[in-house]
Amino acid sequence: MININGNYDELIENNLKDELSWLEEEFSILFKSKEKKYTKKDFQCGSMILHNVIDHIKTNKSEELLNLLAITLIKIEHSYPDFF
Repeated sequence: MININGNYDELIENNLKDELSWLEEEFSILFKSKEKKYTKKDFQCGSMILHNVIDHIKTNKSEELLNLLAITLIKIEHSYPDFF
């Protein structure tokens, strides 16, 4: 019999790690070319993305994921401080 809980938890954690990588890439794709000339719609989009990812990560109580979230947010804040 397969350990479904262990595999499921690992799968969820890996998906959340992928989501953090995606978050950095998405901000770069959406906002790097704007050269800090963001519109109200840009701020709404960026805020929505950040809130959704943070909410997904917070549901998982993994300390490693919370640390990765903090590191990712610091990187994004460094590159795009107007969104924080």
